[in-house]
This record gives sequence, C-alpha cells and structure tokens, in this order.
Amino acid sequence: MTDAMNEKDLQNVAGGQAGYDRIHDLSCFIQRTVCNVVHYDDTACLTLRRTPNGEIIPNVGWQNGETILVHGSYSEDGWLFAYKNGLYGYVNPNYVC
Repeated sequence: MTDAMNEKDLQNVAGGQAGYDRIHDLSCFIQRTVCNVVHYDDTACLTLRRTPNGEIIPNVGWQNGETILVHGSYSEDGWLFAYKNGLYGYVNPNYVC
C-alpha cells in the first residue's frame, strides 16, 4: 500500500509553510512614493480600491509625497496591490513612483 502525498504535504517537505499566503505577507511589500496625483483641493488623493479599477475603500488614501506599501511582485490587471492600516487593495500604478 502506498500513500500519495497531497500538495500540502509536498509543500511542507520542501520547507514550505502550511497555509502560507505570499500575497498578504507584509515582508513582500516595498515602500514607494505617491506622485502626480492632480490636486485641485486638499481632498485629492490616490485611493485604495477593492478590485482593480473597482469600488473605492472609503477613507483610505495617500497624498503626493506620502509613502505607500505595495507588493514587490504581485499585481492584477496592471494595478498594484497595496496595504494601509490593516487593509489590502489595489491602487493605480500611474501615481506610484
């Protein structure tokens, strides 16, 4: 009788961590700077969205010159995956330098 190893077992044998989530691992995020956001007033900012070009997450944004954390190797449909104050979402890459 042979026991087949499932994907989880193979990951553990290879030194992987069971349940590891690379996309939400903050050690994979890098600091960048918000830039080129057009300011007509003090409320203009780069917004965090639930999906690429989707619904805005209220009260989460960055002004020009502020530091933003974006994933170093994960994006979706060209939108950067970002983090702020316990929330993950997507930001327009045109405003991140």
